[in-house]
Amino acid sequence: MDMLKVCGAAVCAAVLALVLRSVRREVSIAAALAAGTLISVLILPRLQEVVQGITAISRAGGLSDTYLLQLLRVCGVSLLMDFAAQTCRDAGENGLAMKVELAGRVTLIALSLPFMQALLTQILSLSS
Repeated sequence: MDMLKVCGAAVCAAVLALVLRSVRREVSIAAALAAGTLISVLILPRLQEVVQGITAISRAGGLSDTYLLQLLRVCGVSLLMDFAAQTCRDAGENGLAMKVELAGRVTLIALSLPFMQALLTQILSLSS
């Protein structure tokens, strides 16, 4: 993924959406959503590199596959939550975006509980 392509696509889509907004608002929203989808497709290869990098680091550090899977889930939920919330905002649904963020934060806390439990167990074992 070339960041220049992403930025170029975003700027072009923003200008197009701005021009279309004065003519037909619904077409403007559709153009912005289509651009968001295109940008998401452009970043998928980089996302795969990130996952492979996290996997390599965790294996080198001896991290359990269970924790690695949880870490990847946390990252995935975070990215999806942000994408969904921003898409809602693009469509003018700020209230819905806030609900998506709230649901995402609650999910992130639930997914991080095993990490917190393992950390607390380690701390307690050091003190005994």
